[in-house]
Amino acid sequence: MTVKVRVVNKPEFDGKINLKIKNVLNNLKKTVRVSANEVRNEAITSITQNPRAGETVKRYNPSRTIRISKEGDPPASDTGFLASNIHLIIDGDGLGASVESRAEYSVFLEFGTKDMRARPFLQPALEKGRRKYKTMFRKAVKDGI
Repeated sequence: MTVKVRVVNKPEFDGKINLKIKNVLNNLKKTVRVSANEVRNEAITSITQNPRAGETVKRYNPSRTIRISKEGDPPASDTGFLASNIHLIIDGDGLGASVESRAEYSVFLEFGTKDMRARPFLQPALEKGRRKYKTMFRKAVKDGI
C-alpha cells in the first residue's frame, strides 16, 4: 500500500508555516524576558525585604549594627551591594537568559561554606515561579500556533 501526499499551493502553505514559526519565536522571546526578569526581581526582593531576617549584631571596623539572616533564608541586606549586583543577561538569540549575581561572595551565600550554612537567594527565586513559567512557555507556543 502506498500513500502519497501533495501540498497544493506550496508557497502559500510555506508562508503560513513561516508566520506561525515567527509568532512562536516572538512569543518565546518575550516569555524568556518576562520570566527571567521576574526571577531577578524576586531574588532582589528576597534580599532587600526579608521579613524573616534574624538578630542584630555588631560587626566590622568601625563597628556598626547589622541584621543577619537565618540559615536557609535569603541573606539580609546590609549595604545593598548584593542586590544591586544581580543582573539579567539575555542570550543573543533571545531564546535564553541567565540571572547572575556579580558580587564575589554570592556563591558563598547561595551554597554556604564550611563555617556558614547557605543563605540561598537565586535558586529559591527560580523555584518560586517555576510552575508559572512553565505555564507561560506553554501558552507562548500555543498562542503562536
